[in-house]
Amino acid sequence: MKIFFTYQGNNKNIFLSLEVSESSTVSEILEIPKIKSVLTSIKHEKIIGVNGEVLDGIFKPKAERYRLSEGQRVEIYRPLKQDPKERRRNKV
Repeated sequence: MKIFFTYQGNNKNIFLSLEVSESSTVSEILEIPKIKSVLTSIKHEKIIGVNGEVLDGIFKPKAERYRLSEGQRVEIYRPLKQDPKERRRNKV
């Protein structure tokens, strides 16, 4: 099945299309050498999500247990530089 991986960093944008087995979990995808090299180059906290939803273990399962479906996108999030609420207050 085809899945996607993306990381949008401050100075690095990565988008990969991958063919994986039907029963792959997110943690198995993160062990692929191309993706592992990206993860080792990231210096900030790694927050993992799928299709815009964080895998936090509360509302969505952790990466070890989340099984991917066809066409899903695994994302690595970076921390925000500025709180959006604070930015709106400063804009006014």
